[in-house]
Amino acid sequence: MLTREVKQGILPNGSVAVKRIRNNHTIDEKLFYREVDSLLTVNHQNVVRFLGFCASTEQTAIKIEGSRQRLYAEIRERLLCFEYISSGSLQEHISDELRGLDWNTRYQIIKGICEGLHHLHKEKLIYHMDLKPANILLDNHMVPKITDFGLARLDGKSQTMSEDRCGSLGYCAPEYLRCGRMSFKSDMFSLGIIITELVTGDKGIPDNDKNNVLRRWRHRWKKSGKETPLVYQQVAKCMEIGLRCQEIDPSKRPFIWDMIDDIREMEGVNGTINNAYEYPFGQIGPYSEDDMLGVEPLELRFPFEHNKQISCSLKLTNQTDAYIAFYVETMSPLPYCIQPNKDIVPPRSKSSVQITLQAQDKAPRDMKRADEFIVWSVNVNDGLTPEDITMDMFSKENGVVDAVKLDVVFTQERAPERMMVQQLRIR
Repeated sequence: MLTREVKQGILPNGSVAVKRIRNNHTIDEKLFYREVDSLLTVNHQNVVRFLGFCASTEQTAIKIEGSRQRLYAEIRERLLCFEYISSGSLQEHISDELRGLDWNTRYQIIKGICEGLHHLHKEKLIYHMDLKPANILLDNHMVPKITDFGLARLDGKSQTMSEDRCGSLGYCAPEYLRCGRMSFKSDMFSLGIIITELVTGDKGIPDNDKNNVLRRWRHRWKKSGKETPLVYQQVAKCMEIGLRCQEIDPSKRPFIWDMIDDIREMEGVNGTINNAYEYPFGQIGPYSEDDMLGVEPLELRFPFEHNKQISCSLKLTNQTDAYIAFYVETMSPLPYCIQPNKDIVPPRSKSSVQITLQAQDKAPRDMKRADEFIVWSVNVNDGLTPEDITMDMFSKENGVVDAVKLDVVFTQERAPERMMVQQLRIR
């Protein structure tokens, strides 16, 4: 099985990414040159550019224990050089609808991935077979570039991959997991997962949550003032495409050339919308009322001090005409005190929650912790009291329930350097 180790190489005119191909026993020359042959034919702005390769072979003598004889073995070194992409992978930018990359950036990334995959599939007849956010790099302008492909060129002998090569769990098509069968449709399954993650932050969308995705984007757009008919259309269409690509039956998934025109047309001109498309997910559309409880900030910052309580405030805003009950749940083992941890926010009003971490003699091991709290909220009838609020109320059987996740960051200020007073004394 070929394994890859990627390092940054420094040259006088810039940096390159050097992939060293290793094997426990020896390098399969056929596979290596097959990969090089594939890489040499690829030239697209959404695929990492291949710069060259190095292939060297040395012989070494290995003494056989208990014998005067020696074995002569080959040591093969194989290096592949690519353009160096400085902004990391897409994996580092996956987040839910309420935070992280704005929608236009996400849409341009989706479009770029589809364009790159279209080049590999349609023009170069190459399967990727390990498409995932970690294998999509982003340049300084957030342009996506597909990487780590090449061993799956389409020919009469490549319809089934070897048993020792495995795609990444969570992105790998079920037919490949079951029987090693690969095709263009296998990559489309992985693409569907990636598109869904870019839209929602999660790999899947439950049937009863499709409208909720648009509600959450609507909430963010209204706060930023970037709400237009076009963005609703784009989110709805990307969700539809992502779900079609995740069909268990490969024959029901689209080919990349079947869907690329939809992606291109959805970019819009001057913010215009194509009337040929309709909103497939219910009544959520442009300029509908924002019915979510506002939660700020989404990242709680605690100024950590040893052996001292530290606190952070959470602001909840109800801009609707309904009463909204909330419940703040902590997912952390740390001893937090939440006051109040549940309450009711009346229409057109605000509420404040104080979150306090009890004194700790050691700084937390992870200074940034994801999904430490969840703020649950649901519309309720007037007259309900905080004592009536239970977690059972936040079941989706009781209506539209929102769950807003909060991250935690601990900041630790450096102690100021002690000044040598005696040197500053005025004599």
